[in-house]
Amino acid sequence: MTIYLLLSIIPLCISTVLAILTSGGNILEILDWISFAGVVILFVTAIFISGYGKDFCRIFSSRKKFESLDLQKLQKTDSALEFASKILFYTAILIPVLILIYTLRNYNNDSEIYSHLGPNCAALLLSILYLSLLEMIIYTLKSKARKSVILYMAEEKKSESVEKKDNHQSIIKMLLGIVIFIAICILYGYVSGVYEWGKHSLFSTILNIPVILIMIIYVVPLIAISGNFNFFLASIKTTFSGRKINISQKNLYLNIVQTTMRLNWYAAFSSAVCGWIGMLSNLEDTSLLAPNLSVSLIPFFYATCLNLFLLLIEIKVHKASE
Repeated sequence: MTIYLLLSIIPLCISTVLAILTSGGNILEILDWISFAGVVILFVTAIFISGYGKDFCRIFSSRKKFESLDLQKLQKTDSALEFASKILFYTAILIPVLILIYTLRNYNNDSEIYSHLGPNCAALLLSILYLSLLEMIIYTLKSKARKSVILYMAEEKKSESVEKKDNHQSIIKMLLGIVIFIAICILYGYVSGVYEWGKHSLFSTILNIPVILIMIIYVVPLIAISGNFNFFLASIKTTFSGRKINISQKNLYLNIVQTTMRLNWYAAFSSAVCGWIGMLSNLEDTSLLAPNLSVSLIPFFYATCLNLFLLLIEIKVHKASE
């Protein structure tokens, strides 16, 4: 699992660097070894106090050794990663809360202190950025561990072949839903008075190619590293084919679909936080504050749309196993 851990770090680093550069920030602004070390130390301490330290450390074992684990150890590793995610959340939130309390306590109307308010708030967000990135790594490894558990528990019998339903109705419903969604967006843009094919139109704003690329680089490699990419494609295929699936297939499909939904949120949050850090570190020109904030919120729009689509897939997977 160590190799997968290292591989998952690469796309996260690339995406984060792209996010901070496209937001007009500096790479050095996201490198705060004190905050990172604080998050890691609190996290590791809490993991070992919880009693899941040994089980969590199995993610650093070799691929051959991990694949040879029995079901009980795999389940314990899966549970350890589940608790690790929760522990990481609280430990990463603790540091920015302390920084925020200290910053607000020492804030006054002095212009010199006000000039440092932006950088201080940017530093506050670093722990949250580290939280998002580390959570994405944990969910990637957790998805891989859960896949091993599901395959271990899979039924020995081959799933009986089931005749495929007529999938034309499912395809028509899906396409109709997409058309309705696009129509609602267009109608909203028209009614709100921003439906203009100009520089600041609604659609020219949300159609941001760099943000799309950053989201893709964040999420897609992690799905592949988790070893669930084929199950992700199979879940989409199941949505359109209308075929029946067994319990093992259902669990495998839901595992990667739900993991992808979480990765989308963390990718959007990481990208947005990078934008906020760059924005808060350069508050000299306040006229750029609103436009930069607008761009930083675009990843949440993409994550919401993607997760809405994945939610439909999740529902279809549930129905396909009934």
